[in-house]
Amino acid sequence: MSNIEKEDIKKSSPMVSVILLTMNRKKMLESCLRSVQKQAYPNMEIIVVDNASSDGTGDMLRSIFPDVRYFYSSDNLGVPGGRNYGMRMSTGKFCVFIDDDAVFADDKALSRVVSYFRSDSSLGCLAFRIVKPSDGLEEYKSIPRRDKKIINEDYECSYFCGAGFAVKHEIFLEIGMFWDHLFFIGEEQDFSYRLMDKGYKILHPFSISVMHYETPQARIPGKWIYFGIRSRFWISLRNLPWLYAVSYTFLWWGYYFILSLRHRHFIYFVQGIKDALAGVHRTIRSRSCISRETMNKLKKLSGRVYY
Repeated sequence: MSNIEKEDIKKSSPMVSVILLTMNRKKMLESCLRSVQKQAYPNMEIIVVDNASSDGTGDMLRSIFPDVRYFYSSDNLGVPGGRNYGMRMSTGKFCVFIDDDAVFADDKALSRVVSYFRSDSSLGCLAFRIVKPSDGLEEYKSIPRRDKKIINEDYECSYFCGAGFAVKHEIFLEIGMFWDHLFFIGEEQDFSYRLMDKGYKILHPFSISVMHYETPQARIPGKWIYFGIRSRFWISLRNLPWLYAVSYTFLWWGYYFILSLRHRHFIYFVQGIKDALAGVHRTIRSRSCISRETMNKLKKLSGRVYY
């Protein structure tokens, strides 16, 4: 390829790739895509990865959003697997991920994403504010702090919520993709450990928000307990020093045990424990414990450290 051809490709490539993962939620997806299209930042591409939808999602996209790059998978790739696929198909310098049941709060989000990344070379990830449509307040569970303290300004944090975030494309090439073995729940935490261990910052910007409608459609009731138990255990084994891994695991398992009784999904608790233990050998083979410096930073930033 000639230098001229390379330069043409560089000029034609978008600065931002907006990546959405969907499954049988075409009405919410349509609302999400309309909010993306309203962004006052033209230099972008939109990628939709479809995890085996059967509700006519593809027909809707081809009819209403013909410019969207649509990729259909006949198998459910899971959340991390679907996001990885979208990232591999992307060409932008910055990858923006938003859930299909969320919308941007205003039309300046992408412009702000680019501005933040350009102003700080050590910034690896932006953890958007996830707010409730009912009152515009930040979702309690989505606040990226263990103490759930609401801070109405930009602040550095140690993890992010998958409903809305942005990562430099080059970060994936350096530290690897989301851990698709998890399938659902926890891939953001695992990715955050590796990101911080490489010295990158995660910033929670007050000026970038998405409204999260959190529809349960396409989800099996109670299965989140199973995946939560399994994923939290594997994440701790893969990333944390042993004493921290033990405390992290048992506190989460205790939490899910109470929820399984409260919601009458105890069978998912048992299945989660069983499959979590069955995956120990495979998980330990991929173990790469984060450094003492990273552990200290997690504590400083009110990260999820319980020992």
